[in-house]
Amino acid sequence: MSLASFSNAGFAPEALNASIINMWTRDEIHPAQFYRTGFETIFFNHNRQYALNCLLSSAVPSDREIVIVGQENLSEVISGANQFDIPNLVFEGSPDEISLVDAVLGSETNVSHFVLVIGKDDEQIEKYINHLKPILKFKGIDLILYCTSSVQSINDRTNGAVDYMIGGWSDFPDNSFVVARRNKLVQTEGNSRALNFDLYASWQWCLQGRGSNIAPMEM
Repeated sequence: MSLASFSNAGFAPEALNASIINMWTRDEIHPAQFYRTGFETIFFNHNRQYALNCLLSSAVPSDREIVIVGQENLSEVISGANQFDIPNLVFEGSPDEISLVDAVLGSETNVSHFVLVIGKDDEQIEKYINHLKPILKFKGIDLILYCTSSVQSINDRTNGAVDYMIGGWSDFPDNSFVVARRNKLVQTEGNSRALNFDLYASWQWCLQGRGSNIAPMEM
């Protein structure tokens, strides 16, 4: 675990922890039991861009590329990808235009992740997912949701299609979080391109706040 991650990853205050649950699901889950859903939460004492950089640095394999999709704030993801020399294709368009992504990709097999940038909490989210889900499933591509504004019940509204979610709070701009599918998160161990942007190390640091009495993954 990198010492550099210690000052950036931490434990979310109770109110913020509860709001993360609301952003993720409609189910009433105590934050201490969230891991039983098969997902993990990593809280950062840093802004959304930092959380995004941690995820890009750690989750995208060194020999793969990403597709960035959305209508606004795409430059934040482009900047993060360029920082780590991650090849990226940018598709700026509405949900109705997303079907063209498949044609753009063609026989491309080197894409590991789609990054969908969400700037508003509205029906556009479901529309994007409806168009993207068949492409992701057919090509075996993981989905990263980068939320630049507050959202609600993302996992329910996307029918479980999201592998990683990055979010934060407008009232607390110096805090952010990543929700990650655990079986994807464990694969990031040792993959970070930079010691101070290590998602796996940050997760392990956050785990120090979890008790030793681990319940079955039933939720």
